[in-house]
Amino acid sequence: MNLLLIRGGYPPVSVRPEDRKAYLDALERASLADDAIPYRTFMGERLDATLAEYIGVLEEALPPEDDPRAG
Repeated sequence: MNLLLIRGGYPPVSVRPEDRKAYLDALERASLADDAIPYRTFMGERLDATLAEYIGVLEEALPPEDDPRAG
């Protein structure tokens, strides 16, 4: 899945082990019941969470900016 996203210019999505059942259930519903809404919803939520994790890591790695209001 992530290879397809990356090839399409999108960031990879992290599906945590605790989310695996929900992911597989949504994928099964999309495949068997031709209902992709739960899958899209799940992937959108995981994309938001993954991007928030990336931003958090980047913020921690950057040195603090000087606050122009301070001093």
